[in-house]
Amino acid sequence: MIYLGYHATTPVDRRVADRVYHFMTEEFGNSSSTDHEWGDRAETAIKQAAKQVADLIGASPREIVWTSGATESLNLAIQGSLAPNPTQPHRI
Repeated sequence: MIYLGYHATTPVDRRVADRVYHFMTEEFGNSSSTDHEWGDRAETAIKQAAKQVADLIGASPREIVWTSGATESLNLAIQGSLAPNPTQPHRI
């Protein structure tokens, strides 16, 4: 059988799945809420992940942008590729 639905879902490397599962069940916290220990740990984990991804692709961690899914990612890519036009702001 040939699976052609990878645009909707793809297999995840077991190491990634295990790490995500850990943070979903044991180390959960809002990385934007840094006024408590859970948020601080989540923020540290997000920064560590950005560094790892950046190292993998030869980028700066500041260049790594996390999105909530494909639609947000595509909109960000489209808006980022459009030439600036102050008289007509881009709307998506």
